[in-house]
Amino acid sequence: MYGFVVALNALHPNYIGENRIPRQILNRALLSVVDENELDKLLHETPIAYGFCINGGFFRADNNQQCYLLNYELGPNLNSDDKMTNKNFISKCLVLNNEQYEQYKKKNDDDCIALNYLLHYNHYERLQGSIVERAALLSSRNRARRGLEFGEIRTEKDALTLLGDRADEKFPIFIIPETNENNAATLCTAHFNFHTYQLIIYRNNPKDSSEPNLVYNLANLWKQNDKTQK
Repeated sequence: MYGFVVALNALHPNYIGENRIPRQILNRALLSVVDENELDKLLHETPIAYGFCINGGFFRADNNQQCYLLNYELGPNLNSDDKMTNKNFISKCLVLNNEQYEQYKKKNDDDCIALNYLLHYNHYERLQGSIVERAALLSSRNRARRGLEFGEIRTEKDALTLLGDRADEKFPIFIIPETNENNAATLCTAHFNFHTYQLIIYRNNPKDSSEPNLVYNLANLWKQNDKTQK
């Protein structure tokens, strides 16, 4: 285990790349990446068949300066060929704290940087000019608009309040199946705590739940793997 924590969002181009790798296979390959450079290489060189979004970070980095969040929007580039090193449309964004931002922007003016937090939904936000999406997903667009009303997400409570929000009755962020005409549901809410190295799962609305249903210590996985390698 290399300490790469990742969550995935569905994205919806209006086309599928033939003779390309299904996203599920690439999703599993993410578990084997060692560092950010290897992750970038995998995403650029593996021709994917469909789009998706990666949210993640490496939490066994050599120092705190390298410990930040990453967001990738991806989609198949059907015009790529064997000679091209980049087989996909890719937009990479770094989520940095204030100290990291001041140091990073001096060297990388052209990269996408989000300061302190980033919200992402089930539609393209940075690759809209490169990828034609399916008909607009009203639920995703409405959830994004609602998310903007919360302003900056500063604390764990802020994040859980957003994820449990049901103010928009037609397109709530937290979906209860009995009240949703689209047969959709929020199965659970996953919270990765990067300070304690815990995966925290809420089955019910996290806005209302004081106690999670599951708390898993991710550091135990690293210890087990370190022992195996020795």
